Amino acid sequence: MKKNTAGYAPEKAPFQEYLRIFKGIKMPWLFIFLIFAATIATTYAGLGISMFTGDMVDAQGNVPVAQLVSFALGYAVMSACTAGRTIFEQIASERINLGLRQKLWRKIVYTKQSCYDADGGESLVSRVTTDCDFASKLLTTVVSLLSLAVSMFTYLTQMYAMTVALSHYMLLFIPLSFLIGWGFAKLKFLIAQRTQAMLARTTAYLAERTSNLALIKTSNAQTQELRQGEANFQEQFKTQIQTGLMGAFSSALQTLFNIVSVLIPFLVGGGLVAAGKLTAGEVVAFYMISSTVGGSFTNVIFDVGTIRQSNGALARVINAMKLPDEQNASGSTIDEPDQDLSFVDVEFGYGEADVLRRVSCRIPKGQVTAVIGSNGSGKSTMFKLIERLYDPRKGSIRFGEKDVGSFDLHAWRKAFAMVAQGSPLMEGTVRENICYGCERPVSEDELIKVAKQARVYDFVSKLPQGFSTPVTAGGANFSGGQRQCIAIARAMMCSPDYLLLDEATSNLDAHSERAVMEALEELMRNRTTIVIAHSLSAIRRADHVIVLRDGQVEASGSPKQILEASGNYLTKVMGRKGPQPA
Repeated sequence: MKKNTAGYAPEKAPFQEYLRIFKGIKMPWLFIFLIFAATIATTYAGLGISMFTGDMVDAQGNVPVAQLVSFALGYAVMSACTAGRTIFEQIASERINLGLRQKLWRKIVYTKQSCYDADGGESLVSRVTTDCDFASKLLTTVVSLLSLAVSMFTYLTQMYAMTVALSHYMLLFIPLSFLIGWGFAKLKFLIAQRTQAMLARTTAYLAERTSNLALIKTSNAQTQELRQGEANFQEQFKTQIQTGLMGAFSSALQTLFNIVSVLIPFLVGGGLVAAGKLTAGEVVAFYMISSTVGGSFTNVIFDVGTIRQSNGALARVINAMKLPDEQNASGSTIDEPDQDLSFVDVEFGYGEADVLRRVSCRIPKGQVTAVIGSNGSGKSTMFKLIERLYDPRKGSIRFGEKDVGSFDLHAWRKAFAMVAQGSPLMEGTVRENICYGCERPVSEDELIKVAKQARVYDFVSKLPQGFSTPVTAGGANFSGGQRQCIAIARAMMCSPDYLLLDEATSNLDAHSERAVMEALEELMRNRTTIVIAHSLSAIRRADHVIVLRDGQVEASGSPKQILEASGNYLTKVMGRKGPQPA
């Protein structure tokens, strides 16, 4: 398999859009204020401790008890504020992350189906689980920068009050910090962009492959997938090494600043002490304050790098937020009698090539319509358009005289139930799967009745937990026929006005198919039903037949009319000798 590089390039977004992701999220302003307040309190407590230390050196052990008590209280306040800030940051961060995850998940749920086709869906997982964490980092780091600015101003004011000459030397930290910080932030931003793109790609790869392990094994493709996985992991290894190097650089930078913050006060300050301009205690106090300022400058560098890193990761979230939504809450309700469904010159394709080409046909109300044709003729695509997962490129689909796009999307889909080949089950219980999507309470009697109609009750009642039996992801702990029966029961429970049956009995044996068809016939009574048919018996049950070939309607009418119009019905329509049906 050729190595896929799609989605690997870093994503970008204009800077002004980063703060917009917080719109609609309930912000923890109280905790953000507490973070700021705790930082300022720590600043003043630390300043008091530094000044006391200098006084203690000059006092040569003769320290008043009141000053000792103040010193102890200062340390207690600083410790409490440091611990409090950590707790406040954790709470604020998780609340912001929670709000963004909820907002992004809602966006994903209501995003147009075509966006999932382009993305594959899997990489969106990393945007919810990983990228959202950077939202809180962005905001809390901005708060940290603001509080650092106040702290540094306070420290610098005190330093200049003590000695102007020595303070000038310490100001060398400022241009040096900004120069190094700019390069550090730029490099961190680029590495973060690459790291997040790589993680999204690896997550998408693993999600897809683990869900298709059976295919990998039966295709003897383990070696091939191992090579592909190793290539992805190698890229992850490289980015993790780069991240580690950035951490090492940060540590080296911190050490360098610590050395400078020691050398300047004591080398220059020693000369000032000798000249009688400063006391030894003032030099010690100045050193403690200046070292804190040096640490603050270092934090500024790291915070700027964190902001750039957060911007890089959040670009993927921002771009996901821009995906177009389905028009779910607009349009009228379906409050009129059943109408014919009509395709009028419909054209549609998933890529550049058209799947449906000027399709015009009628699906009569209250009847069973069978849609038949060979592979790629567009049968399943018709169902997707009816369900409004996609919109036609050209033409229209009409409900009576109205375009289906004029109806509220939620109300429209509520009127339909679809049972497809290999209908998926959701992780949960059998009861939850049967009632999935049902917006009303379901009694136990109703559940049992539907389960019996769909031929689910017989095998579920034999299970130790009955309807509370867990269903694993995809329904892997049930046979294909059992999964299909549960899916049919789900459709029955919704009591729809219209049924879409796409190979609904394809996974059933002859006995089960017959039993389920009996239940379906009961459900189909007085309902408009559309069936993708692949058996002659299914076609014979239909009132109306539409024949698709190469994305076009070849014929439509009653089964008798279709048979009379084709001299070789089974070969041409059912694909016995020609192309096989989808």
